[in-house]
Amino acid sequence: MRLAIVAPGHPYRGGIAHFGVRLAQELADQPAGHHCLYINFTRLYPNRLFPGKTQFDDSAAPVGFTSERLIDSIQPLSWRRAGRRIREWGAEAILFHWWHPLFGPCYRGISAAVGKSVIKVAICHNVAPHEKGRPRRSAARYGLRKMDGFVLHARSEINEIEGLLPGSTFVTLFHPIYDIFPGEDVPGEEARRRLNLNPEDKVVLYFGIIRPYKGVETLLEAAGQLSDMDNLKLLVVGEIYKGSDRIYRLVQSLPGRQVRLVNRYIPNEEVALWFRASDIVALPYLSATQSGIVPIAYRCLRPVIVTRVGGLPDVVEHEVSGYLVEPGDPDDLARAVRKHFLERGNPDMSSGIEAVCKRLSWERYARELEKFIRRLQAGGDGPG
Repeated sequence: MRLAIVAPGHPYRGGIAHFGVRLAQELADQPAGHHCLYINFTRLYPNRLFPGKTQFDDSAAPVGFTSERLIDSIQPLSWRRAGRRIREWGAEAILFHWWHPLFGPCYRGISAAVGKSVIKVAICHNVAPHEKGRPRRSAARYGLRKMDGFVLHARSEINEIEGLLPGSTFVTLFHPIYDIFPGEDVPGEEARRRLNLNPEDKVVLYFGIIRPYKGVETLLEAAGQLSDMDNLKLLVVGEIYKGSDRIYRLVQSLPGRQVRLVNRYIPNEEVALWFRASDIVALPYLSATQSGIVPIAYRCLRPVIVTRVGGLPDVVEHEVSGYLVEPGDPDDLARAVRKHFLERGNPDMSSGIEAVCKRLSWERYARELEKFIRRLQAGGDGPG
């Protein structure tokens, strides 16, 4: 099958770029031997709309797939050029990676330039943005209206797509296990040595961009209830996009060595080190669809503490591969940390994690995606 992929890729950084590239790699490697045309961006976010320090990846080990940088997200002429390139290449289907309504006009423009004969699929990392509001939902509806089908990454997203576009054709898949970061099998002792962590520390890791909906404040409040635990170390690792004053105040209110805040984007070559150096990974999110953090933690054989929001509970077996807690509840989060380290003695949960990993492979994802595209080509409709 000839598949065009519209998504950020290297030199852009972040989870959407990583996902798009890794999926393209898998599709190209499938037994069917799909031909993939990766259409990348010349401009992703306008600078005034991007809250971080840079949109670009300066990793020494970039994750790459050959791409053509054709799309300026706010320049309609580039949308028509990208659509013409896809049409002339002979794509049978286009996979639009969707995560923010900013890209709605761009994707509509590309779709119009391609024409009606090509199947258009939105791979929805978020159907609607985490920051809710009627204008954002209207923009999401506008951007997604011309799609033939939708790939959702959590059962909780079914209500979102049916609320935006009733009668949509969709399939519910999952976020596969990331296997793209160097050092995923580095011994934990070596990872701690390289990151200047003590071997006896009980290490809880938060990893990723820090925004209000990620719930880092809840995690820091929970840490305040755990000051009696010997050698507890909370690592908060990721660039702060919003709420930095509040985060720093909470960190400073805690005992001196209890929290280590690393306020920067982590390059690919460091990612696995932080996970391998930890005992458990916390995702205290207040809202979520799915998260790439759980697949990284699982690849590094680290259990997780996740909140019961979105699709996070779908991939965590309570007390087998991790723990489920209530969102916005520091008491419940603190209890889970105590249970793991004090009641259960920091158990090895790798067998439970590996059992979950078996159903979250890229090979299975690509196979199910191909089946969905074939179904759309045959005129199938309704939920999958």
